[in-house]
Amino acid sequence: MQKAVRLLDYLTRLALLRAKLISDIAEYENVLWVSNVPHERGCFTQAWGSDEEHEMDEWLEVQNRREPELHAIPIQCRDWLNQSALCNKSDLPELLPEITQQVQNPDWREGSHQPETMPRTERLGEHPEVLRAWERYVEDKWLPWTEDHNAWEKIHRVYSELFAIHQEQLRLGEEYELVLGLGLLTWQTPTGQRVRRHLVVADAILEFEAHLGKFTVRPHTEGAKLRPEFDMLDVEEQPPRAEETAKSSLAGEEDDPWEKGGIESVLKALVHSIDSQGEYDDSLAAKSIRASAKPIVEYAPALILRKRSAKGLTETLKRIKGRIENAEGIPDLFADLAEISNKNDYETGDGLEESSSAFDGEVFFPKPSNEDQRRIVDKIRAENGVLVQGPPGTGKSHTIANLICHLLATGQRTLITAKTPRALQVLEGLIPKELRPLCINLLGSGLEERRSLESSVGGILRKNDEWKEDRAKHERTELEDRLQRLRQEKAKVNRRLRDIRESETQSQSIADGTYRGTAARIAEAVNRDRSVYEWFADTIPLDKTCQLSASDLRDFLEDIRYFAPEKRQELSLEWPNALPSTEQLANLAENEVKATEDESNSVIGADERIADLISKGNFATIETIRDAFSNFRDARRRMMASPHSWMADALRDILGGNSSLWRELFRITGDAIASVETVVTIADNTSIVFPDNTNISTLREDARKLKEHMEGGGKLGWGPFRPKEVKERLHVIKTVRIGGRSCSAVEHFSNLSDALHVRIECEKAWGFWA
Repeated sequence: MQKAVRLLDYLTRLALLRAKLISDIAEYENVLWVSNVPHERGCFTQAWGSDEEHEMDEWLEVQNRREPELHAIPIQCRDWLNQSALCNKSDLPELLPEITQQVQNPDWREGSHQPETMPRTERLGEHPEVLRAWERYVEDKWLPWTEDHNAWEKIHRVYSELFAIHQEQLRLGEEYELVLGLGLLTWQTPTGQRVRRHLVVADAILEFEAHLGKFTVRPHTEGAKLRPEFDMLDVEEQPPRAEETAKSSLAGEEDDPWEKGGIESVLKALVHSIDSQGEYDDSLAAKSIRASAKPIVEYAPALILRKRSAKGLTETLKRIKGRIENAEGIPDLFADLAEISNKNDYETGDGLEESSSAFDGEVFFPKPSNEDQRRIVDKIRAENGVLVQGPPGTGKSHTIANLICHLLATGQRTLITAKTPRALQVLEGLIPKELRPLCINLLGSGLEERRSLESSVGGILRKNDEWKEDRAKHERTELEDRLQRLRQEKAKVNRRLRDIRESETQSQSIADGTYRGTAARIAEAVNRDRSVYEWFADTIPLDKTCQLSASDLRDFLEDIRYFAPEKRQELSLEWPNALPSTEQLANLAENEVKATEDESNSVIGADERIADLISKGNFATIETIRDAFSNFRDARRRMMASPHSWMADALRDILGGNSSLWRELFRITGDAIASVETVVTIADNTSIVFPDNTNISTLREDARKLKEHMEGGGKLGWGPFRPKEVKERLHVIKTVRIGGRSCSAVEHFSNLSDALHVRIECEKAWGFWA
């Protein structure tokens, strides 16, 4: 009992030590402020109030639209305009006051020394018609375009942020969560810690409809689970019983974070429980408030992508500990982990013993396997838990697929979990297609994942409806018989291989003693003489003597040399016995007519308009079209052979006209590369070494702050006399090596920050395509 309690205490402390304290919302992976959603067509958020066109579970919606195109400039104005001025929407574009053009020289004659053209300067004041056309264009075309384009930019900015969150979710997997934060607390605690975090959060999911270019944020499929959060505060700074009070108040809001009256009452109570001087601001947008001793809470809702905290784990461990201390027993699985014998282990069972008893030593692996992989089956049968470890490429996924099939074949159910959906997708592809309909897939919490789950469950229900016991029994009997025959054939082959192996050690003599030794030695000798005898194609028993004399063979060789290939071809020609009869000619004509009809029937179903156009073209045109199609087919084949897993999806979507997702991926990747283009050279020429468990984003931020500290005239200091900014980031100086040296100068921190920025952006860009 005490052993289990000590283990629980250890695991709880370990989880808390490994959990990183996030005190500033800026440290999260992605943050989208709801106030940034523009009041434009295709955009909506419940923060504005309920809407008849949107359901209550549609918290936020953003649909992208096509970028407005600038209208064509009047012809008479084109020479008077600097094109770049049109794209500067902050100022009205103006025409040039004068332009110089090349005009025909009236004195030029062919053969004369005068230039054919000459420059002429024209002034805008001399062309009032140009000025009038330009003013009409600006008023009727350019100004409306700037309004439309500004609206599009606002929508596209939020759409791009949602797209980045969506891609990060796919890359990071279930280790990260998406939450809606409410009540932004800005406060400098009595211990000097600066806090800028939301006090209330709700679980959310992000759905992406690629064919519509639309993102929708909804409550999580398991509920929003409105709850307060105080983990950013030290235990001494957390208001007593405030968390329990807030939980009970939020429970009455029916998981609706947009019930502003109830949410605001909770937020006001929380800020006043933190400090009697605390203030609440109901503004939708977060303000740039400097942290002070007076806590300020702003409504300021935001969508946050962050790493899951250890709070769920610690609460589970606390519940297990409370159960043990209340003499309610130790959970079976935890008893196994603690290596504590539990007399009630599997007494009642859940079908495991029954299904295991049916196991007769047969291993049902549909894929090739070795002895080590088959031994895992015995381990699973004998132990409650088995750990299989191996480096990448050693066949772990292959083995798991085999184990799934074996467990299903022996009447057991399996649950497979992974850190990322990608790992489960790879595993599903390794399972034989006959068993895939038995797999229920839950690869995430979005719309596509829910549809996949419904499809999986529907497939199993259909299989159940189609199940015929008699037919299954008959098929099983046939498969068992076939398996038995294959085993017998395998045994015969093994015996034959053993006999051959044994014969290789015996000495033999063939061809009247020409070749002697073991079978391997004789084979080597025959292979050496291959070039001498390979012209001889007949198969003659080695114990039979030759029926021709040496003289006969010489005559035969002369005849072969005389009858060269040309001579043999001439002799093989035959004259026809007679000309075709009337009936034969009629049959030939009938066959020709039939061939013509077959040719006509072969074009049935083709596009007549395209076929007619091609038939009117000349042979060169048809050949060009055929070559173009051939090149397209070859290019598609090369792309499909690409090792990148996304290539097939990209080709399918782009050829189907759904290229918006891939264009957006291309744009975001280009932006990521462009953002680091100026510092790539620094990253290439900078050698950095730091511990493997270092968070790169945090390290870059610390390096940047140390650089700013030193650029502002600060020093690194020494020992206990180091400034606070340096003490908080001392690990950068002690554990990081740049160019083989410790960081101690402004240029070191600058190069470190730039190099890490390049790495982060490159990993992020590559992650979009992973």
